[in-house]
Amino acid sequence: MRRPARHRPPPVAEVLVESLGAGGDGLASTPAGRVFVPFTLPGERWRVRPERPVEGGWLATPLERLDGPERAEPVCPHFGTCGGCRLQHLPADAYAAFKRDRVRAALARRGLGDAPVEEVRTALPRSRRRLRLALAREGGGLRLGFRQRGSRAVVPVASCPIARPELETLLAPLAAGLVPVLAPSYPAELSLTLAENGVDVLLHADRTPSLPEREGLAALADQLDLARVAWGAGEGPPEPIAERRAPFVRLADVPVVLPPGAFLQATTYAEAELAAAVRDWSAGARSAADLYAGLGTLGLPLAAAGARVHAVELAGEPLRALQAAANARHLPLTTEVRDLVRRPLAGPELDRFDLVLLDPPRAGALAQAQALAQSRVPRVLYAACDPGTFARDARVLTDAGFRLRQVRPIDQFLYSPEVELIARLERDVAPALP
Repeated sequence: MRRPARHRPPPVAEVLVESLGAGGDGLASTPAGRVFVPFTLPGERWRVRPERPVEGGWLATPLERLDGPERAEPVCPHFGTCGGCRLQHLPADAYAAFKRDRVRAALARRGLGDAPVEEVRTALPRSRRRLRLALAREGGGLRLGFRQRGSRAVVPVASCPIARPELETLLAPLAAGLVPVLAPSYPAELSLTLAENGVDVLLHADRTPSLPEREGLAALADQLDLARVAWGAGEGPPEPIAERRAPFVRLADVPVVLPPGAFLQATTYAEAELAAAVRDWSAGARSAADLYAGLGTLGLPLAAAGARVHAVELAGEPLRALQAAANARHLPLTTEVRDLVRRPLAGPELDRFDLVLLDPPRAGALAQAQALAQSRVPRVLYAACDPGTFARDARVLTDAGFRLRQVRPIDQFLYSPEVELIARLERDVAPALP
């Protein structure tokens, strides 16, 4: 869409919210064009003030609700200022419909609107085991919290109703404990991951830590009983500063050591739902490729069930952890470090598998989907965190004879517009060999 000309915003207006956009904002039409109004519901009338041009219209500030349907009571005191969890005002039915419709709309845009999309499976509150927080100086202290929407400003957070209690109770003492430890310039962000044996802390910075910072962080790990504190700077793997216990998670009841900064599903609920889908949809599979394997969320349950699994991933650290976990249980799993964007598995490399598992990052797996389209692989299970790139890749596969049999949305990012999914694609007849 064309971006509006950069002129003065339209005046304050009364609008009727017609629908919700993909980002969760209410959409309304005005004589000056479309406006996007956060924290609103379809059917509501609002006085709004357009503020700045965005793609497709104007972003507006809601000023006064005039009338409309019943709203849900937000569960978080930071609702409206924190940049996350901005769908707390949606009633339960509207919220579930929004998540499911995000998947259906993405598929429809690629001509796959008749795909069977299941009802959304939703995680419970207080289930997030992974948080990424922002850090900012504030006088003699610091702010630890989430960024405001469209801003670098940090909203300090001492409570978070989506987080696991073990993480929530750590927020205030961690913020206080970091004040005497960190020197300017502060790391920009901090990640918390709840492992089976404690909390793993990773600081994201554009510099290396000083000796006093290393010593202070080690002392803070002892004080707060943290499993590990690591520091990430630049492109290389993060450096452990203090490791009191090697953090580990259980995948298919197999302990896997968690490398610093390794990707992990945000909730154990989503992890279990993905593993269950693989179990239910992989009947008869004897040999599988697990592409973008990470720590083995999809492939390790399959190996534990007896199938031969070849796990491929760009990052070496997660694969080494996965291989060690499989070896400890004598599971039939092998690994390969490989850039699947530049060098997707193709031809005979793929044709030896009767099942391919895909769990790519947000950008999707277009090159790998194109290679799969030309392969003899009969079945693909595709997990995705972006419905749009999934739909693009699914179209490549369906054009090559795959059928999109099932799409299962999973909501692990509560009150946000994001939605996870896993899908089953199968074809009845593989292409003939040339």
